[in-house]
Amino acid sequence: MYFAEIQKLNSYFFHHIIKISKPTDWIRTDLFYVKISINNNSWKILVEDEFNDFSSTNKLVNWFLILYNLEHYIKTNDILEWSKEITVAPEDFLEYYRNLDTISKQIEHQIGTIDAQISSYDYTLRTGVYKELLKR
Repeated sequence: MYFAEIQKLNSYFFHHIIKISKPTDWIRTDLFYVKISINNNSWKILVEDEFNDFSSTNKLVNWFLILYNLEHYIKTNDILEWSKEITVAPEDFLEYYRNLDTISKQIEHQIGTIDAQISSYDYTLRTGVYKELLKR
């Protein structure tokens, strides 16, 4: 089945050198850091993975989760809203949150606008394009 969203996620790998590490520094089973490298520039990104989708074999799901979490940061108004959404104490992540503005701009400089392609509706309900993405 063809989904333009999946093709767009995959196209990043054709236009950029992207490497995503295995999760490290676990906060909870659904919250951890990954190191991402794009065109030899690296960042440590906090990933909330409420459905335990991060995979050792599905790079597209991993890429989606990184973009989805960065989008989440961009769309929130402040650290209180951001931390409430991922259920963490804001004071524990203040330094990381402060760095996210720079990180997201640096990543946008590499890939263009941060766009996870798949709606939170499809992701949360595990339907349509996200269901197909999990099969890849």
